[in-house]
Amino acid sequence: MKICKLRRYSRIFPIFLAVVCLTLAGGCASRQGDGLQTRTPSLVVPDDDTSSLTHTELAVLKSTGQIDRNVPSAAMPEVARQYKYFLRKGRGTMSNFSKRSEQYLAHARKVFRSRGIPEDMSYLAIVESGYRANAKSPAGAAGAWQFMPYTATRYGLHQDWWMDERLDPYKATEAAADYLRKLYDDFGDWSTAAAAYNAGEGKISRAKQGTGARHFYEIVERNHTLDDKAQLRDETKQYVPRLMAVTKIMRNLPQLGFDPISPEKAPGVLRFTARPGTDLKGLAAACQMDWNDFVAYNPHHKRPVTSTERSTYVYVPARSERSAAGFLRSSKSVIYANWRPSNVRSAADSWEKISRRGGVAVSQLQAVNPGHKTLRAGDTVLVPKSVDMSPTAVAALDKRNAPRRGKAENLKANVKNDARKGQTKPRADIGNHKLLADESLYVVARKYNVSVRDLQEHNQIADADKVRAGHVLRIPAGR
Repeated sequence: MKICKLRRYSRIFPIFLAVVCLTLAGGCASRQGDGLQTRTPSLVVPDDDTSSLTHTELAVLKSTGQIDRNVPSAAMPEVARQYKYFLRKGRGTMSNFSKRSEQYLAHARKVFRSRGIPEDMSYLAIVESGYRANAKSPAGAAGAWQFMPYTATRYGLHQDWWMDERLDPYKATEAAADYLRKLYDDFGDWSTAAAAYNAGEGKISRAKQGTGARHFYEIVERNHTLDDKAQLRDETKQYVPRLMAVTKIMRNLPQLGFDPISPEKAPGVLRFTARPGTDLKGLAAACQMDWNDFVAYNPHHKRPVTSTERSTYVYVPARSERSAAGFLRSSKSVIYANWRPSNVRSAADSWEKISRRGGVAVSQLQAVNPGHKTLRAGDTVLVPKSVDMSPTAVAALDKRNAPRRGKAENLKANVKNDARKGQTKPRADIGNHKLLADESLYVVARKYNVSVRDLQEHNQIADADKVRAGHVLRIPAGR
């Protein structure tokens, strides 16, 4: 169990300027791997703001820290342009993002320090997503750190039917730190590492080689010498200056008139390891949490049950430590350990039929399968491992549950089936026979070398036991 200092997840923040949000989910759409270069809209900061910076604002712009101390003078106009935007037109967005980051920054700074990464690099998630844990881009990037699927897998973030750990803001932060550390080791400075985080390692490597540049800023100066395919896009050229501008603002929020944040004083969030098949709704109830609040703490879980294949992380408020620990230790927490995701293979299947085959209540099945009120062939649902989902099992259950028919109904059904198959044709009579007191249909059938069934069908007799002496039988000709 680890403790992360974090403010409680907010429900849903207002949707800000669409173009700003798309940009701040920014390089997500194009970074982390060649072949995934789907272009997304980027924020082009306008030049129409002619207002001058105040003395304080100018002083902050000129200040330097861990990652912005070596910005060349030629790059400063772009940094200043981004900086002024977030102080003016984008001020509301900057304010909201800084407040949201408060719940995550203490953990991020601790993780980054442990890997020898400047703490200022933790502001990269503001540029990526505004520190929104469940952010998703049209190109497939997800989470506060906007990992693309392939890169996420490389750095230990599982994505499957059960979960998407890119949406786990703590584990994704650890993966981002590992990735940034690797990029720094490859490129030798943090500005170029940030550019590679946005555009992909291969893209930046080829741009460096093609221009002979030593770092990101030199690549930008010589970008025009590359062919169209190799050139950095405007999105990437603005990405690093935006990080520098955001970093300067985040280091000086009160001086610039923003509300101060105190990440180290934010309420704690506890990380627990949940065993395979943990009942998450049960955990939420044990912690006296509304289910929606629990989901806000755990956006990486797609189901109300954790993976039955591996242990996973869950997060609860620090005030719920004792309740959560007690529940997770109990046997009732893993009541779904022997369940599995299975495909619905018969269009005739239903929750009621699965309930009868598995011996579990329909309400329990539906509770762990939200969104599946009714079933369709091809759906994937969570059911006990013992349940046979084959079409044969469904058909067998239907046959067992079919109402039993009387002899008359069976005879009529047989006649109808034979007629449908073309097997029943009118047959000629070879004579009549008056049933004697000591005779049965069997005796008469033997006498005329026909079957009892032939006699019944030819004389429309449903129940042979009800035929009495004196009944005149028409004897059918042989087939």
